[in-house]
Amino acid sequence: MKKIFFKNILLSTLMVIAVFPGVTLSAQQANKMDIFSGHFSMEGNNDSPAQTINSNIYIKIFKNQWIATLYIPYPYATTVNSSAITKVFEEAKRQTSGSSYLRGTFGQLSELATIHIEKFGYLEDRLIFECGSLAPCTIRLSDDYLELIKPGVINEHIIKYNHV
Repeated sequence: MKKIFFKNILLSTLMVIAVFPGVTLSAQQANKMDIFSGHFSMEGNNDSPAQTINSNIYIKIFKNQWIATLYIPYPYATTVNSSAITKVFEEAKRQTSGSSYLRGTFGQLSELATIHIEKFGYLEDRLIFECGSLAPCTIRLSDDYLELIKPGVINEHIIKYNHV
């Protein structure tokens, strides 16, 4: 009887140790930044990374577990303000009820932009979603930015996006 009691206490303790840090981490991240307000801008937008890929890239996370990635052509993207980008995300989300790629001006832009809208899920302290690569992408949240982790053949690619 003592053995069973001891095993139950040990198992309960291990479960608390395993679950509590993840719950605490999620609560801490939720207190630091509202991921659903505004959007995220790729570090390097309006700079050499944007010139290389010919686009500024932005991410918006919606409350109903949708995520959108917006590609605005460079150098036109340097003239677009953040409130217009937020409106583009809202308009694109209104235009679709499922996962999709959309191309248009979305009533805000003077050049065509592309947006990818997809459902996301949670995996421990990360968001996970399909991003058109070999495996799903994950997002690690931090104080005022997120890190998009794209799988590669040899290494992961970690791209920082600042909260706007």
